[in-house]
Amino acid sequence: GYWPIKDIFCAGNDSTFIFFEQVLGEVMQLFPSKYIHIGGDEAYKENWKNCPKCQQRIKDEGLKDEHELQSYFIRRIEKYLNSKGKILIGWDEILEGGLAPNAVVMSWRGMDGGIAAANAGHDVVMSPTSHCYFDYYQAREGEPEAIGGFLPLEKVYSFEPIPPKISPDKKHHILGAQANVWTEYIATPEHCEYMLLPRLCALAEVVWTPKKLRDYDDFTLRMQKHYWRLNEAGINFRVPTPIGFGGEHVVFDETTVEMINPLYDAKIYYTLDGSVPVTISNKYNQPIKVSGDMVIKARTIMRNGKRSPVATAYYFLVDKDKNGMKYFCYEGKWDSLPDFSKLKPVKKGKCYSFDVKKIRPQNDLFGIVFKGYFNLKRNAKYTFFLNSDDGSKLFIDGKLVVNNDGKHGAKEVSGDVPLKRGMHEFEVHYFDYRGNEMLGVYLKAPGIAKRKMKPSELFVKK
Repeated sequence: GYWPIKDIFCAGNDSTFIFFEQVLGEVMQLFPSKYIHIGGDEAYKENWKNCPKCQQRIKDEGLKDEHELQSYFIRRIEKYLNSKGKILIGWDEILEGGLAPNAVVMSWRGMDGGIAAANAGHDVVMSPTSHCYFDYYQAREGEPEAIGGFLPLEKVYSFEPIPPKISPDKKHHILGAQANVWTEYIATPEHCEYMLLPRLCALAEVVWTPKKLRDYDDFTLRMQKHYWRLNEAGINFRVPTPIGFGGEHVVFDETTVEMINPLYDAKIYYTLDGSVPVTISNKYNQPIKVSGDMVIKARTIMRNGKRSPVATAYYFLVDKDKNGMKYFCYEGKWDSLPDFSKLKPVKKGKCYSFDVKKIRPQNDLFGIVFKGYFNLKRNAKYTFFLNSDDGSKLFIDGKLVVNNDGKHGAKEVSGDVPLKRGMHEFEVHYFDYRGNEMLGVYLKAPGIAKRKMKPSELFVKK
């Protein structure tokens, strides 16, 4: 979506371009780089539609619409920069309406803009939100407030800046990749360093190391010494949580939980009562036995006291045959939930939790419908919550109870409904628009504190 401020410079007024040339002239005196980044993203064009001067410019220049007017704007700025020996670089929106002749594209809305630009012979810097936005959360829980999204270290390391869709003779147009950290939610340099590191180390290795030599496990081993180097240099960083620990886990039989220490000369502490682990909590020495529903909180604490965020793992014991839900996956690009009954699923099956990452289709634009029954122990007025990124809806006994629809970041919405004890049919509809792929279903009632729906409460049949 667009930012709340919807103002835009008038493209029909020549004084606009005189102003920009004066500003860019000063910028070029301050910064000797041959590249000058002019932005060009999220241009709200409604005012251009209503502006007589902009509409006259479209007519005079033989332009088709406001998208081509933006292209005219960019080309005019590029002509000025080129006259000064500089190269224009802008976000991938500058592709809309036709790309300026010598422009470099910085692709942030996925990889498609960069692929199109490279195949057309333009240089590109890859910077997609999926792998390069370091203002996104580094874990599902326990992190300082951020703008949204989810980008763990391992996903950054998995980034491939040169996608296979680029023609072999055009791959040289990929100049590299760029990390972005926007500071709307970042108030201090130390917080900024926390968001950057160690993810910046992962991206650096991706862009400077041949693909065949990249190995994430080897990277994490080598990072152990680097954490101490950063520490000695007084640079803040995110201390890693125990390797592979966290998230929701459905188990069918008694099991054990093992934790792997991510740092030498550090220890793992954990709790089983929901409290935050500290140095007087349980010290991890051997696997933890799980024989029922259990919540484990754990963190890494370095010998100097520096500590990781708290990682939480949920374990749910279920009956493999009786418990569970049916799920149906769909692929499509939506701004709000479609009528899934009119679409054909690309994938379906049985699952035991609302963890969409475990069942989602390959396409980054997808929807999922969950169908099943849940069992209530008593008559009461129940409150249900949907926390999702993007939209979701909850239907109980055929009636809409919670509506959290729309293309948005992580957002929680609730709804109340009186229900009798016993089995009730439910459906949860969810869609993701290249977002956080997150869905949580919660309930509360008199005498029941707000909590996640337990897999042991979900059934395939009455």
